[in-house]
Amino acid sequence: MNHLISEINSYPFDKLRKLLSAVSPNKKGNPFINLSIGEPQKNSSAEVLKILTKNKKLFSQYPPMDSIHDLNSAYKHYLNKRFGIKDVTEENILNLGGTREGTFSVIQSLFNRENKSERPYVLMPNPFYQIYGGATLLAGGVSKHINLIDTKNFSLDLDSIKSDIWRKCQILVLCSPSNPTGSVMSESEILKVIKLSRKYGFYIVSDECYVDIYRQNPPKSLIEISFKKYGNFKNILSLHSLSKRSNLPGFRSGMICGDKNLIKNFKKYRSFHGVSIPIPIQIASSEAWRDEKFVKDNRSFYNENFSLANKILDYKEPDGAFYMWLKTENGEKFSKRLYKQKNIVTLPGKYLAVSKNGKNPAENYVRIALVHNKKIVKEALEKISDIL
Repeated sequence: MNHLISEINSYPFDKLRKLLSAVSPNKKGNPFINLSIGEPQKNSSAEVLKILTKNKKLFSQYPPMDSIHDLNSAYKHYLNKRFGIKDVTEENILNLGGTREGTFSVIQSLFNRENKSERPYVLMPNPFYQIYGGATLLAGGVSKHINLIDTKNFSLDLDSIKSDIWRKCQILVLCSPSNPTGSVMSESEILKVIKLSRKYGFYIVSDECYVDIYRQNPPKSLIEISFKKYGNFKNILSLHSLSKRSNLPGFRSGMICGDKNLIKNFKKYRSFHGVSIPIPIQIASSEAWRDEKFVKDNRSFYNENFSLANKILDYKEPDGAFYMWLKTENGEKFSKRLYKQKNIVTLPGKYLAVSKNGKNPAENYVRIALVHNKKIVKEALEKISDIL
C-alpha cells in the first residue's frame, strides 16, 4: 500500500462525525438542520435537467477526454462574458470532473520530484479546502501554509513568507472567494502573487468555484488579471465549476483554463488518470455555462440569507461564497453544544486549518453554510443566536 496515505489527516467530516457521535440531540421542537456542508439546496435549472433527460441515450457512449464542440464554445462564451477574455483557444481549456477532482489531479501533474534530495513546497491558505493538502502529500511535496489575517478581511499574510520559502515553492494554491471565509482577493493582491510567480517561477492553481457567488462586486479571476496585465496566462491555471454556480454538484462538471503548456501536460496526465464527463452531462453543462439568469437568481437567494444573518446575528456579510465564518469562544465546543441543544450541525473551523507555532488560527471559528431556503435559515440563525 502507498505509505503516504496513512499520513493524510482525517477528512473534516470524519472528525465532525466523531465529535458528534457521543451527543444526543434535543429533537423536541428542533427539526434537524445541517449547515455543515456546502451543498446547494435550491433547485437546479429545469431547462438544464430537461436537456440532460433528452440526451440520456448518449450515456451508452464513452465520453471523449476533450470536450464536445458545444461545451468548448460555452466555456469560451463564459470566459469572455464574465472576465472579458476573448483570445481563449481550445489549447487553453479542458473539462474537469468538478474542481475537487481537478485540483487534486492538476497538483499531481504539475509537481516535479526530479530532484530526489529535497521535497519542494506547495503553498496554500490556512484555513483551506483540505484536498489541497492531501494532493500535495501524495504528490510527494510539503505543504506550507499562509495564515489569513482576521483583522484584514481574512486576506493572505503574504508578507510573512520569506524569500527562501518562495524559492522552494513549486505551486501556490489559492481560493477566491475563499472557502471557508468568503473573502475575495483584490486586484492588487492578485497582481502581487502573479509577480511573485514570475519572479520565483512557481505555478499558481486558483480554485475559483465560488467566483459567481458574491454580494455586490464580481470577484476577479487570476486569468483575468494576468491577461489584462501581461496578455497571457503564464504559469497560471484557474478552475471553475457548475456545482455552486448552477446548483449542480451531482454533475461533477467543471473546467480549467490557463497556460496552454500546463494544460497540454495536464491533458496527457488525465488521459491515463481518466475522468471524463459523460456526453449527456456535457450537453446539459453547455446550457448551464450560458445561463446567467439562473446564476443571478442564485446570488439573490444567498444574499437574502446573508441579510437574515446580519439582522439576527449582526453578522457582517463576506464579499463572496455562501458561508458564515462565525467567531465563537471555541469552535468545537460551540458545534457540539449547538447540536446537543438545537439539533443543528455546523463545522468547527479548526478542522479546516493546521496549527502554526502551536496555534490553530481557526480554533475559535465555525463554518456555517447558508444554503437552505429563508425559512430554514431564519429558524437556524435564531437558534444559533439563543446559544451565542
